[in-house]
Amino acid sequence: MDFTLVGLWHEMGFQARAVVLVLIVMSLYSLAITGERLVTYRRGRKQSRRYIEALAPLVEATGRLREAVGLEKGFAGSPVATVIGAGLQEYARGLERPGAGVAAFDVAEIVNRAMERSKERQLAILRRGMPVLATVASSAPFVGLLGTVGGIITAFQKLSDPTKGGGGIGTVSAGIAEALITTAVGLGVAIIAVWFYNYFTARLDDVTIDIDETASELVDTILRGGAV
Repeated sequence: MDFTLVGLWHEMGFQARAVVLVLIVMSLYSLAITGERLVTYRRGRKQSRRYIEALAPLVEATGRLREAVGLEKGFAGSPVATVIGAGLQEYARGLERPGAGVAAFDVAEIVNRAMERSKERQLAILRRGMPVLATVASSAPFVGLLGTVGGIITAFQKLSDPTKGGGGIGTVSAGIAEALITTAVGLGVAIIAVWFYNYFTARLDDVTIDIDETASELVDTILRGGAV
């Protein structure tokens, strides 16, 4: 018997081949999502850092907050810029409302609500594809186990059939190898999916911290008199 991957593939039954094909499709799908998310997170982090560097002098200086309105347009793909930009748009609308003496607290409250809404949308966008990775990570071992069960059944069928050797180890080795290879493939797919799922979860936490810190600084600036 040939124990190479090609040899094992030819020795597999229909059920085991179907299981391996399903696992390959799951793996390719999760890798495609991983690649797209890696590009999105990397671009978003780079653009967010640039936006924060450009925004910081305007937030820290007195009376320059209006200059930050529209600044986010030059940083496409940045979740921080999108969220803070939504708040700054509300800030500008608050200053343009008719009537004098707009309280800084009222403007800050409106700005904060706008940023919270935008933040939830951006985090939902960043989570896109992660449920698929979680599903692949949790289900791939069980899909592999299904192939394992089929291989064990095949092995015992050969073991009990006198016409196929009736008990020699050579007659059941194909079934045992079939069982092991499907389990190995399932575990491999699940391990990769878990790694990337945890990686993206950590990156999502970093983005959330950046958004919260920048939004808090913006609200503090408005309360200190930036809305006047």
